[in-house]
Amino acid sequence: MAGRGDLLKPVLWALPAGAVLAFTVFWFLQAIGPSRWEEATTVSLESYAVDAEVRNHHLFLDTASGDRIEARGTDPDLDIQPGERVRVEVSEVGREVQAVELHGHRADAGASGDLAFCGALIGGGLLAAALAGAAEARDPLPAALIAIAGLGVGALPVLLLF
Repeated sequence: MAGRGDLLKPVLWALPAGAVLAFTVFWFLQAIGPSRWEEATTVSLESYAVDAEVRNHHLFLDTASGDRIEARGTDPDLDIQPGERVRVEVSEVGREVQAVELHGHRADAGASGDLAFCGALIGGGLLAAALAGAAEARDPLPAALIAIAGLGVGALPVLLLF
């Protein structure tokens, strides 16, 4: 029978792995998942220089359905003055603005897969540590099963947020 320490190590790695991997799935779907185009009006624009050549734009928009959404990015086409009618591509997951279109010019805004990629690396590393801890246990099968249960328990609170 596996000792308490043999079972504790994998579950302590699996709990955060479950949470990080659940967030990773959300970020992945938010960045490249399903989206739809909506009509919106620019309410305000905050713009500041990142360096001599690049400006960061932060748009606040009101959609036709009455939602307030935000778009961020360094694309010069995001320099849109308040009151302009635009079309925005909004992700179905998380309602993140993926692009803004004005007069046929499309400007990418925000949602990229970078955060999902980093989450996958961190979550995968934590999961690998959990499985390595289970493999080192005197009785690896119960330790691996407990690690898998810990993975699910770690993901559950994150999934309940969405």
